[in-house]
Amino acid sequence: MMFGKKPPSEPSKSRSPNQPQSLSNVILTGGMMQLGQAGSNIQQSQTGSLDTQQQGITGIEVVTLLEQLEAAVKQSALDSTQQEELLDYLRPAKREAGKETPSKELVGQNLKQVSETMKTLKDTTEAGKSLWQTGTEIFKAVAPWLGIAAAFFGI
Repeated sequence: MMFGKKPPSEPSKSRSPNQPQSLSNVILTGGMMQLGQAGSNIQQSQTGSLDTQQQGITGIEVVTLLEQLEAAVKQSALDSTQQEELLDYLRPAKREAGKETPSKELVGQNLKQVSETMKTLKDTTEAGKSLWQTGTEIFKAVAPWLGIAAAFFGI
């Protein structure tokens, strides 16, 4: 008896032998995985910028983004009570993100409160509309670091 590899089986009649089949574009983001298979007339597209799809963002970069959001809140035309409400949630999120081993769940929950408040302000004030635009860009960038989808923030 001979041990060894079996000869490759004949390709199925439904495919031409020169039609390659390979696995490509495996992307894991926030618990979702995409698999693409070439050669089977499958087309896939992924939208969004590359920056926001990669989880390579660091805690320091998250803090920088949250500082930008904090500055935008302070410079907005919102009244001081509205600004303070946003900053009451934003500051602890920023402080936690800056720790060596941050609780991403805590950061996410605080940012969720920020996004909900901003969403209400967007619907009720002119200043809230432009602040919401700034906030959504930052939330989209931070979401992969948190391991969540941007939809978590109501975007």
